[in-house]
Amino acid sequence: MNEDEIKQLQRQVSKLQLEAKLRKSVANELERQKNLVQQAKEEAEEQRAILEVASDRLSKYLSPQICDQILRGESFSGIQNARKYLTVFFSDIVNFTAISEKMDPDELGSFLNYYLTKMSELALHYGGTIDKFIGDSVMIFFGDPISEGAQKDANNCFNMALAMQEFLASNRIAIQQKYNLPEPLHIRVGIHSGNCNVGNFGSEQRLEYTAIGRVVNIAARLEQACGVDSILCSQDTHELIDNKEVFSEETKIFAKGVTEEISTYSWNAVS
Repeated sequence: MNEDEIKQLQRQVSKLQLEAKLRKSVANELERQKNLVQQAKEEAEEQRAILEVASDRLSKYLSPQICDQILRGESFSGIQNARKYLTVFFSDIVNFTAISEKMDPDELGSFLNYYLTKMSELALHYGGTIDKFIGDSVMIFFGDPISEGAQKDANNCFNMALAMQEFLASNRIAIQQKYNLPEPLHIRVGIHSGNCNVGNFGSEQRLEYTAIGRVVNIAARLEQACGVDSILCSQDTHELIDNKEVFSEETKIFAKGVTEEISTYSWNAVS
């Protein structure tokens, strides 16, 4: 082998060595990128698990619709509210004060948690936003943060109220026996529709997402004027509900804090 052939062979060897180094370098880089992707996936999964836990805990204190939007970073930060058309629902337990005074505190707590859980399940099933619990009273509204349109929102609210009354009618005796209630469980419901201010109210240190205004006040007054096992709707709500045949004739009532008469329509349970 002459000198030229040796040099040519050396160049080929050097080329092969360089190619081997490049392949090794590429392989190392691919492995590094693979590890980074796997690490990113693991971190994303960990963050998702943390968010799920946070969402579950937060949803115990806020309506799920609001909780979801907070976690997605969609508004709900700071003091802000808007004018929206809502259908507002109020309910309470008939003679709850007398019932609570006759019950053991632990039994009363267990019963109230059960009752509010069942009412919440129905509210969420029909798409309602649970505003608050005040003792045995429940406030729910339809139309924010998600609305299906005023008519659909009103029908969803009324159908929810029907489902609540039907659930209690079917389980009244069983609930009374299970929780040692001194008398059977009955509720009354008031529903009104109209423009409300809804959003964050309070201070920068403590906010509450709620609806306020005349419509909310009238819905609460209708609940107070409602008969046992009944649903009392305002004319504004009645006009939006599809199944008007289930209501009684129009009745005009006066309510505390409301200057003019209120036209109402009542759904009454069949005895």
